[in-house]
Amino acid sequence: MLASPRRSKPDHIDLTGEWIGYYPGHFDEVIAISRVDNQWRATKITGDDHVPAGEITWEVDRSTLFGLGQIANVGFRDPSWVPGKLTILNPERICFTWNTLGSVEYRKDD
Repeated sequence: MLASPRRSKPDHIDLTGEWIGYYPGHFDEVIAISRVDNQWRATKITGDDHVPAGEITWEVDRSTLFGLGQIANVGFRDPSWVPGKLTILNPERICFTWNTLGSVEYRKDD
């Protein structure tokens, strides 16, 4: 039986900084994660046709890692928020999953 990846406790890791993630159907995008009160907030530094640079892509509660991810039609039309969850795979890799819409895995940008 294979061991599952070790998950870090959310309160014991600092996620602030730049991360790179591959958004399916687009390309690698850079996000900046900041701590706002009791939340981790991911803002796009590079954007795409749906959610442009400068917009929040997701935010989660630091304790539970549950939160919301932003989606939109092309041209940032009809933006809306979808429930989601952040998984901390290790201090250098995280994954945000939009419920029913898929996931993006990010790696820390050195």
